[in-house]
Amino acid sequence: MERWAELGAFLRSRRGRLTPEDLGIRPTGNRRRVTGLRREELASLANIGVDYYTRLEQGRVHGVSREVLEGVADALRLSRDEREYLSNLSSPARTTPLGPRTVRPALQHLLDSTPETPAYVIGPLADVIAWNRLACTMFTDFDALKAEDRNWSHFLFIDEDMQALFDDPMIGRKENVAFLRLQLSRHPGDPDITHLIEHMLARSTMFRDIWATYDVADKAHNHFLFHHPLVGDLTLAFQAASLPGEPGQMLITYTAEPETRSAAALRELAEIAH
Repeated sequence: MERWAELGAFLRSRRGRLTPEDLGIRPTGNRRRVTGLRREELASLANIGVDYYTRLEQGRVHGVSREVLEGVADALRLSRDEREYLSNLSSPARTTPLGPRTVRPALQHLLDSTPETPAYVIGPLADVIAWNRLACTMFTDFDALKAEDRNWSHFLFIDEDMQALFDDPMIGRKENVAFLRLQLSRHPGDPDITHLIEHMLARSTMFRDIWATYDVADKAHNHFLFHHPLVGDLTLAFQAASLPGEPGQMLITYTAEPETRSAAALRELAEIAH
């Protein structure tokens, strides 16, 4: 989809999730024919004309000012990541190369020095590009997989064994799709990102359904309940940290709350890994 049309579709999706009550707008008593805010309500909150906002949603306005975008973002109550996405779509398309698909030796040494913490590094496609032994024991033998299969879209939508680890794999699926949508806006037209998304849209109905929600989010943190075949249930905190000087790479770690059943299970898993 062309960038301005994509921006319009995103705005419609965000407008549709708000209600007048969310923003303190008193109902008029007239029957509402739309889900969410009306265009005129949004335009009023953003301090722009209804006709201008309508053309913006229809992808017929190019070169939107920063002030207009900020007004629309405030009116829609966009998150930080959604604001970045809006800005990316409204900026001139540029080609930003993806980061390297390998890690520095020192970073691999860091992974290996944390034998009691499942840890790996992902690239800009959420592909696993480096890992430690406990990550293999926790999730899958990354060494045995082809490079194209060491990707979290593949794991969460295609790999049934990996999906069975998660108590609720839908949480990870939604995060994965939201991350890819943000990445596509950061690297418009990149053939690797485009190929991955087109591949997943063709293979997975569930991926298509989530993609159509237009949710956008960067990797951050969360908690996941796992059902592990070797040590049973454990709840781990997921943390993602961008690596300075390594564009597009993130360090991912999973930790357990101290003195819990999950911490004991993770120590047991670490012993198995060795």
